[in-house]
Amino acid sequence: MTTPIRLTLLLAGLLIALTYLLMPNTSPDTMRYDRAFDGLRALMLDEAALHRDVLKARAGLLRNYDPLVQSVEGLHRAVDTLRSTEMRGEIDQRIEGVAAAVADQEALVEAFKSRNALLQNSLSYFAHTIQQFDGVGSQQQNALSAEAGKLANAMVRFIGYPQAADVAAEVTASLERLSQWPTESANPGVRALVLHGRLIVATLPAVDDSVSRLLAASMAERTRALHEAYLEAHDRAVGRASFFGILLYIAALALVAYVSYLFLRLRANTGILRARVDFERLIVAISAQFINRPLASIDDGINDGLARLATHAGADRAQIAVCSSDETGIRDRYLWSRPGVRAPAGQLDDVLGVALHWPFEQYERQGCIRVADVGALPDGPEKSRLQEHGIHSWLCIPMWSAGKRIGFLTLDAVAGRKLWPDDIELSRTAGEILANAIERQRSESEREMLETRLHQAQRLESIGTLAGGIAHEFNNILGAIFGYAELALATVGKGSRARRHLQGILTAGERAQAVINKVLAFSRRSERRAGLISAASVVTETVELLRASLPATITIETTVDGRDDAVMADPTELQQVVMNLCTNGAHAMKNHGTLHVRLDTVAIDEGLALSHGRLAAGRYVRFAVTDTGSGIDAATLERIFEPFFTTKAVGQGTGLGLSTVHGIVTQHGGALNVESRLGEGSTFQAYSARRRDRRGAAGPPYAQGSARPRRNSSHRR
Repeated sequence: MTTPIRLTLLLAGLLIALTYLLMPNTSPDTMRYDRAFDGLRALMLDEAALHRDVLKARAGLLRNYDPLVQSVEGLHRAVDTLRSTEMRGEIDQRIEGVAAAVADQEALVEAFKSRNALLQNSLSYFAHTIQQFDGVGSQQQNALSAEAGKLANAMVRFIGYPQAADVAAEVTASLERLSQWPTESANPGVRALVLHGRLIVATLPAVDDSVSRLLAASMAERTRALHEAYLEAHDRAVGRASFFGILLYIAALALVAYVSYLFLRLRANTGILRARVDFERLIVAISAQFINRPLASIDDGINDGLARLATHAGADRAQIAVCSSDETGIRDRYLWSRPGVRAPAGQLDDVLGVALHWPFEQYERQGCIRVADVGALPDGPEKSRLQEHGIHSWLCIPMWSAGKRIGFLTLDAVAGRKLWPDDIELSRTAGEILANAIERQRSESEREMLETRLHQAQRLESIGTLAGGIAHEFNNILGAIFGYAELALATVGKGSRARRHLQGILTAGERAQAVINKVLAFSRRSERRAGLISAASVVTETVELLRASLPATITIETTVDGRDDAVMADPTELQQVVMNLCTNGAHAMKNHGTLHVRLDTVAIDEGLALSHGRLAAGRYVRFAVTDTGSGIDAATLERIFEPFFTTKAVGQGTGLGLSTVHGIVTQHGGALNVESRLGEGSTFQAYSARRRDRRGAAGPPYAQGSARPRRNSSHRR
């Protein structure tokens, strides 16, 4: 997903979130405020109804308390309605204050109902009883009626104004006189009249107090304050709605502006996207041309792919540098440049060194080095080397194959500066395609070389088997010749002519036996006397013998590192390898030149394929002889270790010298490597596995029980 699309989605998400957050504030919630105002109206109406019904109940005009209960329930419903508006802050606190006042009103109403019920019952009974004293009778009854009349008058005044202390005292005194009236002459209702009168005196002030408290605890002020708070909140909501409406309008304008910009940007990027599609098609075409492509034409495909890639990128020059296995040099290279653009100056190894040791991380993009202006680089060897090659802009892409970096693909702008694209992933893909093609070519070439070596080894093995069988047959024949010759020598006199002839037969037989021994050494069928020996001692002694036997026109230079050179070998055979290789080098130089003899120890971390054999990972003692002769051509190099193969004229060589070396080295578990170019001389390298004695140190110069190497006649090719 491209950056503009990601940015568009991000802005759209932000606008959606902003709209979601602003929409509740763009206009006041009318329904909520209407519900709040309805609750306030209900609260005030229910409170007024409650006060009215309380006064009616106090006056005895309301015998049923259901209206009081309904008014209290109405107050609670009004409070619940106010709470449902979900207002916060000061309004919520005011609502809870109103709810507490409603609870207080409910408690006062409950107290009023119980006391007023008792009061109204006593008043009714008092009025009913007082009427029984209106009749005329005896003088005592008339006195009782008069006293009852006084009580009634006092009670009426007390009911009208219970706070008057003198009236209350008058009622209490009248009740006291009636309570002391003689029982035998009193009306039966006197006692009840006194009881209810006293109850009225005790209850009426409490009832009036409850009524006063109910009326005094009016919620009108709280309701009015709450109503004003709602009005203020509504005004703030209206103002906030106007503000957020303006914000949404601005956001909408910003979105329209961005969409317009994005449209123009996408329209401008159409060409870039089309170029990317064309690049992808180019990569597919480059990749497709390597499918089932013959090995011989892979180089042509790589050059064609490099040219097409560089042309599409607008580069003036392109090159592929294939690194050596240790990345210290260039193993192979491919070059392309536009017509009229000069080839790179200097050595391409300089550019490889710049790529391998690039120090500026700020110029790296997606694992590649992207320099739009070489002149803007910090001063240093990297800048100097790129400018020496005339590079103004540089793009360096590492080439990876199977997780291993095999080289670099570089694009140069030499005609002027060039701004390389930020997204160079496709260029990396193209580099990997070319890298896979290069690795395929190398793998198939190595496979063909290994097959050739395998066939050569099989041919040598077949020849060795045949030669070994023939050598054994000749040994049997020579045994008979030696036997008959020795028997004949025993029968002839000393100094006779026949004795000289028989001795000539024995001498020729010995020479033939030496040749057969070489054939047996090549075929690995000879008896060996192997022991732990120091290769340096053998090489040093053998070279000293060679100095005396080779012409003075040949200079021998030796470099022997004997610190860790113990091998398990037959010292005589090792001496024969040294002498044969040195003698072969002397003949290749026609007895004029310099022989370089070197002995050292090498470590091989992984399997190594040589020109004549393969080595497993481990440590090896390497003996090398380099001559300054005319070199060996490829055809001769393939057959150089075959027995009886020689480039010398008939009678000048047996063709067994190098074949004997091959047999001895391979019999000791080693391998040979030959490097040669016509006109540049040759280097023969013999590898033997390094050994250590039980103490972990290199062994003695010659193992016990083994014969000291003797000077052996070399067989020249």
